[in-house]
Amino acid sequence: MQLTALLPVLLSTLSLTTAAPQGAPAVYKSNDLEIQGSPGGVAWRFDISAPKSENSPGFSTHCQGVSSNVTVCADKNITAQVRPLNDPNYNIWVQHHWAKMDGQYRQDFWQSGNVNVTKSTTRFQIKPDTFYGVA
Repeated sequence: MQLTALLPVLLSTLSLTTAAPQGAPAVYKSNDLEIQGSPGGVAWRFDISAPKSENSPGFSTHCQGVSSNVTVCADKNITAQVRPLNDPNYNIWVQHHWAKMDGQYRQDFWQSGNVNVTKSTTRFQIKPDTFYGVA
C-alpha cells in the first residue's frame, strides 16, 4: 500500500483519539479571596470567573475548602486547590473541565493554571497554561 493511500486513514484515526482546544484561553479572574492558615490546616474561599473564549465556555463560581486537597467548587466543572508554601505564601491551582459532543462522540477538555498569593491577597488572576482533551 502506498503512503498516499495510508495517510488519510491515519489522519482520520488521529482525529477520533485526540481532542485539543484551539485558540487563546480566557484569563480566570478572582476576587474576595480569604485565606486563614494555621498549623492544623488552611481554610480558604474565593469567587472565580472567566468569559467564554474561542476554545472554552465561560464560568462563574464560588470555591471554598478547609484543607490543601483538591476541592470541587459550586460549579462542579471547576476544581481548586490552595496549598501552603512558606508562610504567608500560598499556591492556588484551578482547573476547568467541559465536554461537548462531536456527532456521536463525546469530547472532554481540561485547562488549568496556578498562581502564588499571600494571606493578604484579595484578588488574583490565573492564565491557564495546561491544556488537554480526549475524545
